[in-house]
Amino acid sequence: MKNLFLNLNILQKNKIAFWAMTLGMFFSLISVQNVGAAYRHIQGGLSAGPDEVSWVLTSFLIAEVIMLPLSGWLTRTISTRIFFFICSLGFAIASVLCGLAWSIESMIFFRVFQGFFGGGMMPAMFSTMFTLYPTHKQQIIAILVGVIATLAAALGPHMGGWISEELGWRFIFIVNAPFSLLIGFVVLKFSNFDAKEPLWQKIDFIGIGLLACFLGSALAILEEGRRADWFESNLICTLSIICFFSFVSFIFRELKTKFPVVDLSIFLDRNFLICSILVFTWGIIIFASQYLLPVLIARVREFDSITIASMTYIMGAAQVLSGFLALVLFIFFKRRIVCFIGFAMLALGTWMQGWMVSEIGLQEIILPQFIRGLSAQLCFLPMVLLAMGHLKKEKLKNASGLYSLMNRLGAGIGIATANSILENQITEEYLNLGNIVSNKIEHSSIFLNQMYNIIPKHLGNSPESISLGNQIIYSVSVQESTVIAFNQVMLGMGILALCIAPLAFLLKGIQK
Repeated sequence: MKNLFLNLNILQKNKIAFWAMTLGMFFSLISVQNVGAAYRHIQGGLSAGPDEVSWVLTSFLIAEVIMLPLSGWLTRTISTRIFFFICSLGFAIASVLCGLAWSIESMIFFRVFQGFFGGGMMPAMFSTMFTLYPTHKQQIIAILVGVIATLAAALGPHMGGWISEELGWRFIFIVNAPFSLLIGFVVLKFSNFDAKEPLWQKIDFIGIGLLACFLGSALAILEEGRRADWFESNLICTLSIICFFSFVSFIFRELKTKFPVVDLSIFLDRNFLICSILVFTWGIIIFASQYLLPVLIARVREFDSITIASMTYIMGAAQVLSGFLALVLFIFFKRRIVCFIGFAMLALGTWMQGWMVSEIGLQEIILPQFIRGLSAQLCFLPMVLLAMGHLKKEKLKNASGLYSLMNRLGAGIGIATANSILENQITEEYLNLGNIVSNKIEHSSIFLNQMYNIIPKHLGNSPESISLGNQIIYSVSVQESTVIAFNQVMLGMGILALCIAPLAFLLKGIQK
């Protein structure tokens, strides 16, 4: 009886620690979401250019994707308990340093550490969920975890906008620190998930170095490629060579070495491979579109951070509701069917978001945002359950890190690629508009008459009047070009979501 009570006590403590880990994941995710709403404040506070400030997000993602595949090896080496505590402590310290940054270079440097330590929280939490709870409870636990995770998407932009407007942008980083410290100590005190394995003598330093070179150079190419004119730049050519050879070398190294830092054999499992492809694509579409919509509103309507966050709040709220919708659909449909429905809804919502106008307001974005938000957990929850629900226990830690890597890698690649395509298309559409106006000048008389009514009459035909007219024409042309380019990107991602959806039918169910 005494042993039974002791076992129950340990189990309850582990459950407390697990939910603390879930909250740690929440603060890691929100540190990505709330930065987007404070870009202008950070840019002004650190006297950074528009190209430089984007590295505040990209540096976090690069460090995060380097940590994710390492997390499985590290949790086995030092135990989940110690690993998560170190991640929480490091994340808290890095958050404070980000809030104290004195230049854009120091901010990027500290964000690397914040992303590295924050990146370990999600895979540690997921692997714990699949080992702590039995199969028949994993579905409802996954839904509750999904709701908490999507709260970051719902609250992050609004929180970032409000804090940066009322308290200053530095506090969007500093506010994470006390919560992360508390969570880390709770996990250290209560958890007893596993024992550490003697792997220090078997560490694959070469594999770690090759992995860091491959992932870091790949995301750096995507971020800097457009600004450096791609392969016209010696930097991009050098990074591309490093990326290619480090990737090939990493694959050969991990397949041949006796103690790989990343167990690539997990991809031989059909469900895990298909779900990795799906979650990678899902990360591209979800995160890229979430990043571009506030950018569009800020450029075209020039609203402040709080207004933009309020307009995009509907998607986060719908994402929270999508967890409960998934629970209902699981009753009537198989998980792979729910996954297909989710991707179909994502395709529809993203396609609808590709018909914006320059007078964009809440009325134009509310329905596509709501549909996209409802699709979130319909896609993500079946994928994570089908990807890892039937793997052997010893495979879960590595699988969780790789699965999270595919998600975040999709996010990083999606944001960088979509941003590059957007900027290129803006330039192209601006030139196209100029050609159309030049060839159809007689159809522009209404606009020109309205423009001349804006210009003060006393300026007449003076150089000031001509200069003001040119500025108005340029501003309107850039706005319209931005909207057209944004729509093209959204339509393309909507088609991508629809094309990838049938892969869900190839997934195998899990026997209870």
